[in-house]
Amino acid sequence: MIPAALLCVIVSGCADQQPTGPRLQATGPRLPRVARINNVPFNKFFVAWSQSYSSSPIQTQIFALDPRQDRQYAWWADQSVLSFASANPGRLYINGDEPDQSCIAPYDYAGMYYDFVAGVRGADPTARFSPAGFAEPNYYCCPPSAGEACHSSMHSISYADQFYNAYVRRYGVAPPVDEWRFHDFGLSFAIGDVNGWWSRVDSAAAWSVSHGANMVLGAWGFLRWSEPAPAYREYLKQAMGRLMKDKRINGATYWSYEPWVASPRYLVNGDGSLTPEGQTYVNPLTDIPTGVKIVGSANGRARLRWSNTTSAWAAEAEFWVQAPGSNSFVYRNTELVAGPGANQTPFVVFNIGDRVRGRVRYYNVYGQAAWSSFSNIVLLALTEPEADQRRVFRNLPHFCFLRLC
Repeated sequence: MIPAALLCVIVSGCADQQPTGPRLQATGPRLPRVARINNVPFNKFFVAWSQSYSSSPIQTQIFALDPRQDRQYAWWADQSVLSFASANPGRLYINGDEPDQSCIAPYDYAGMYYDFVAGVRGADPTARFSPAGFAEPNYYCCPPSAGEACHSSMHSISYADQFYNAYVRRYGVAPPVDEWRFHDFGLSFAIGDVNGWWSRVDSAAAWSVSHGANMVLGAWGFLRWSEPAPAYREYLKQAMGRLMKDKRINGATYWSYEPWVASPRYLVNGDGSLTPEGQTYVNPLTDIPTGVKIVGSANGRARLRWSNTTSAWAAEAEFWVQAPGSNSFVYRNTELVAGPGANQTPFVVFNIGDRVRGRVRYYNVYGQAAWSSFSNIVLLALTEPEADQRRVFRNLPHFCFLRLC
């Protein structure tokens, strides 16, 4: 029993002391691992453009046919493509790259796509298809004095829409599309404006689904965001977090794997080692929250608070409890806290007299990061102490009251 004078929330050790107490139980029940929202493995969702195929440390996409890669690339249904299709049934083919950047009219590209699909299907009726990736709004194919209106109308969603409508006009049916592709390097957004970049990717995904298929972010990276590596890696994490949890998006292909044309933020060095950006691309889920603190309130309630070291992920918090008379802590429950950016759990109700502590880790649709250190310990009680009792107990050397929330 807790004396009536101590029916309040107290912590063993003040804020600048490390709490001590009975040992933690080493194992305890866990929630099931967070499930992926679809069946695309991480290493096949996040790939990178390269001049040669590699399966490790990052799987690559090349501008060619290769039975080892998931998506094939070709402009024309020539004999080499037809032979490949016949020998490798059921593959997905990307028909070219950025026809809008080459000023190919949407009407003309519709004809090219029709011929390509018809040719490959003649060799493999089970083949699947994706139009070329369309570039983000930019000045290509616009007069020198043209502004944003022309930049948008000649590229991205506008070009895709014109292609789709031209195909319907020419052939009387919608184009056969298993995936749409859009490219976006955030060129028109300020450094670090992940929200602006994502708003355009989100619009492309919405357009894609409304036109019959999911999309792939066919080329991306923040080419002009000349920030130091730690800041750039944080932008990568935030972008990857949004991409991987969007059910309308089947994958993302980074530019580029190795040093190449316009690739200041490549992923792999010449000796095969990962760059800092590459380390994040392989595993963006490495951050650990800091300053984890349990905060008590009246009537047996407590919550965890922490400081975030990234703004990319949601958080998972565990509460562990030592019941009165017990000499060990046992796992009690888990709270999944929506994110990114959240820094506290809701209040959780415990039994009066329980001693409670907790820990936090980040998670995404593919898994979880490492746990933080355990928090301080609170003893949960029934009521808040009177003000004069608070003053008395603040002066004691081994106990201090938590501020109520």
